[in-house]
Amino acid sequence: MSFINIIRTLFAFSVLFCNAASAYENPIVVSYAVQPINKFNQQLDQAQQESLKWTQAPESISAHYSGDNFTLARIKNFEGKVVTYSVSQQNSKHPKMLLILSMEKQKGLWIVDAAKLTWQCKNGLHFGTDRCQ
Repeated sequence: MSFINIIRTLFAFSVLFCNAASAYENPIVVSYAVQPINKFNQQLDQAQQESLKWTQAPESISAHYSGDNFTLARIKNFEGKVVTYSVSQQNSKHPKMLLILSMEKQKGLWIVDAAKLTWQCKNGLHFGTDRCQ
């Protein structure tokens, strides 16, 4: 293999790798399903009145909402709100799930103002609400 072909091959792999890393870093979400938040906000309010530890930070609030099957992937501050992104692992029975929570502090207490769920089917390129095969 000539030196030029080696450089071309390395360049091609670097482009593929960078695109894959970028896609993981910024997932493409084409649709989502709005999830209920009223009952959770009631629990969150009660827990904050009791000063329970999990109510003190967006990370732990997100973990409490999503449960054990999700892992916190990212937190962003956006327009005065905190947005958390939690993912589940894909397995043979379930697609990879992405749970997006938006929350803010009102009068010193956290409140979840939106919860959205989307998923990525096996070998999928984006997250959405399409049926998986």
